[in-house]
Amino acid sequence: MSKDRYILVIADNSSEMEIALEYACARSKKTGRKIIIATFIEPLDVLTTKGVTEIMKNEAREEAEKTLQNAASFVKEKTGELPALSTREGETISELKKLIEEQENINVLVLAARSDPKDKNPGPIIHSLVTNEITNIRVPIMIVPGNFSKEHIALIT
Repeated sequence: MSKDRYILVIADNSSEMEIALEYACARSKKTGRKIIIATFIEPLDVLTTKGVTEIMKNEAREEAEKTLQNAASFVKEKTGELPALSTREGETISELKKLIEEQENINVLVLAARSDPKDKNPGPIIHSLVTNEITNIRVPIMIVPGNFSKEHIALIT
C-alpha cells in the first residue's frame, strides 16, 4: 500500500454494508482518505469428501469476489476512485486484526450496526470487536447506525 491513509470497510453482503460504504465514501471525499474494502471467507466446518469441500470453497470464493466487486463499484460511483481490495481466508475477527496490523495505513474501521429494533445485537463483527477486541485493535472503530439515510449521512459528514 502507498503512503495514503485508508478507511477500511467490510464487504459482507449484510443489509448494513451499503450504509457503511456510504459513510466511508462521504468521509473519503471530505478527508482525502482512500478506501480499502475487505471480505472474509470463513473456514468450512463440514464433514464431506475432498471434492465436495473444494466445490464449496470455490463457491465461497466466487461469492466473496462478487460481493467485493459490487462494493468496489459502489465506491467508484460515489467517489470516482477505485478502492483497494482485500480477500482474506480464515476466521473473520482474526483476519481483520491481521489485516489492520499488516496495513499500517489503515487508520479507521467503518461498520454499520443492524437497524432492526427487535434485535439488540448490532451484528456479529461489531459485537465481537466491542466486547472482546476493543483494546486489541489499533484503529478507531466508527459505528454508523444502520438506519441512516443517504441524506442524513451527507448532513453529518
